[in-house]
Amino acid sequence: MYLLNSAACLAILLLFYKLVLENETMHQFKRFYLLGSVLIALIIPLITFTTYVEASTDSLREFSSSPLIISETDTSSELNWATLLRIIYGLGVVLFSIKFSSNLISLIRRIQQNLKLKSKSYVNVLLSDKVVPHTFFNYLFFNKEEFINNQIPLEVIVHEEAHANQLHSLDILFMELLQIIFWFNPLIYLAKNAIKLNHEFLADQSVIKNGIETSIYQRTLLAFSSNAQSSKLANAFNYSSIKKRFTVMKTHTSKRMIWSKGLLLLPLLAILLFSFSSTKVIEKEVSNAYSESLKTALNKKMIYQDIATKKMVKEYNTLAKKYNSLPKSERTISREELSRMIYIFDRMNKNQRDSSEKFPEIVVPKDAPAPPMPTMENNIRGVIPPPPPPAPSVEVEIHDMDGNSEMMPPPPPPVPSVHMKELAEKGAIFYFEGKEITGKEAIKVTREFKSINIQVRDINSKKPIVKLSKDPIVVD
Repeated sequence: MYLLNSAACLAILLLFYKLVLENETMHQFKRFYLLGSVLIALIIPLITFTTYVEASTDSLREFSSSPLIISETDTSSELNWATLLRIIYGLGVVLFSIKFSSNLISLIRRIQQNLKLKSKSYVNVLLSDKVVPHTFFNYLFFNKEEFINNQIPLEVIVHEEAHANQLHSLDILFMELLQIIFWFNPLIYLAKNAIKLNHEFLADQSVIKNGIETSIYQRTLLAFSSNAQSSKLANAFNYSSIKKRFTVMKTHTSKRMIWSKGLLLLPLLAILLFSFSSTKVIEKEVSNAYSESLKTALNKKMIYQDIATKKMVKEYNTLAKKYNSLPKSERTISREELSRMIYIFDRMNKNQRDSSEKFPEIVVPKDAPAPPMPTMENNIRGVIPPPPPPAPSVEVEIHDMDGNSEMMPPPPPPVPSVHMKELAEKGAIFYFEGKEITGKEAIKVTREFKSINIQVRDINSKKPIVKLSKDPIVVD
């Protein structure tokens, strides 16, 4: 969104320049406008206006009572695309950096390897190649033969000296560096070309102010038009549209027109600031006591989040539907499938449970083998729950109304993580290896370790105390 807002902002500013300012003779103002447009387009999308509002107690209660659901989604494709885009962007930055460095090194070598003549504060670099006169800071580049034979007109030299005096090379270097960072944005290229063309307007204006007639200067421009190459980092004498430069030379902008067009920028900037900046609304806390209670409620809700994927829910529904369709007398299930159903059901949120099959009432055979440990590929995030402890050998005798009895195996003990969740809901205080931990951390501990010692004190109180330990408990 930042890149889109920045591009849209720059497009509007360049369009305003093209329609309103480009053909006017206020070239110094246009220079700062173009450079400022690039900076404004980069800064405005970063501006955020913050508004503070008083939060009502009802709205906070409604928010705290609403369920927090974090769904697990498959982000592998998104990550792949993001990685690919980063690689492409990085390659672009590297290529444009190499191009910029190559042009700069080439320009420095030209200065070092060719004859140099100092004149005033300028250094004339005389090249044996047929080149268009161009400037880089205070270095003026001319063809050696033409310069020695005095074939370089005075107006051409004055033009290049104007580029050096006004430090146009700084603008070009600034835009070249921006082009490396935003190489994918075509508007940066348009802005750079507009800045370079305005440099020519400024240099032309300087030549005419030095007393050289416009008609003579225009004939010189035509005479020096050629296909000779110059450095990309230099201000070339004939790189731009001759026709447009001739048109601007004949134009005169009054001070009144300059002021009126300059004032148009104020509403334009206001519209851009309103359209492309962002706003942030922050609710003030009503009271410290209610804020703390809200924070506690949110922390408690954050313990129980949805980490069951769609694939896991589908697996659970298949198993539950299979056993719900059988008569209760025939519902025998292996410990492996039971463990898997409990494991998935433990990770489902309320919405998933409400929309899924009812957990079946099942009977576990006392001679059923212990379930194997789930593998990493059947799990998420590498979390492998411990298998449920083996069922006790004690059988329960159940009598019906007629006095008949039936031996039933006891129900399987609760999964440690499920037990920790139930205790956390009661507001239990947890300790692991003597250190106090949160309910979320207690659930995590019971899932990570195959065997864990659990001691629960005051289970019927409002805040039971739960002690977890990896070492065997020694009872005196």
